[in-house]
Amino acid sequence: MSAEEAKTPLQREKKLFYERYVILCERDMTLQAQLQEKKVIIFDLDGTLVKLAVDWDDLKQLLNIRYSKLYEDAGCQFDSISRCLSFIVEKEDEEELHNFFKIIRNHELAGVPASEPIEEAVYFIKNREEFGINSEVKLAILSLNTRSCIQNALELAEIDKEIDYIVGREDVRKWKPHPQGLLKIQKHYGIKKEEIIYIGDMVKDLNTGKKAGIESHLIEELIAMVREHRNG
Repeated sequence: MSAEEAKTPLQREKKLFYERYVILCERDMTLQAQLQEKKVIIFDLDGTLVKLAVDWDDLKQLLNIRYSKLYEDAGCQFDSISRCLSFIVEKEDEEELHNFFKIIRNHELAGVPASEPIEEAVYFIKNREEFGINSEVKLAILSLNTRSCIQNALELAEIDKEIDYIVGREDVRKWKPHPQGLLKIQKHYGIKKEEIIYIGDMVKDLNTGKKAGIESHLIEELIAMVREHRNG
């Protein structure tokens, strides 16, 4: 067991809080000013635009059981769905990979109706011109959730018509913090990395942006920006 795995949930939570605090303190330019310079704004989904009501631990257990039966080994005893899928990719078992996607998709979709839109993020997307965002700026999604889940969650939040392009779980074979998803979006639009910004809710999202060479921010910054604007 690694030193990181040995930490208690409270220790990990404190570490994550400190990492977020340091990142926020290091910003030398307001998020609004940076957003105004971009041609594409990319959002994560869960924890960024909506809070998905999904039992992730139950899903991980389902995937682990299936993996163990299929490959006759110890299975995916870990805390990351992406790592399990990466094992299947390494085995070049594309058919089974799609079966895993289906299990994930069905599990996610069951939780969407009880999910909760994040008010400030939704407000920004619907009223981005109030923040000086050009109407030609495109909005995209990069998420570890399946495409059906993403689409349904966007419809729940009533922002599905605002999103121009989606990269979901099934659209890549290397998942965050690997930069493949962000680079796929960059290639789709054919623009420079400097013209893109990515917003997520985890340090992993920031690391994804760093590996891709694309500016990234935490959703807390956008939430604070929206609250200040609305209270101003």
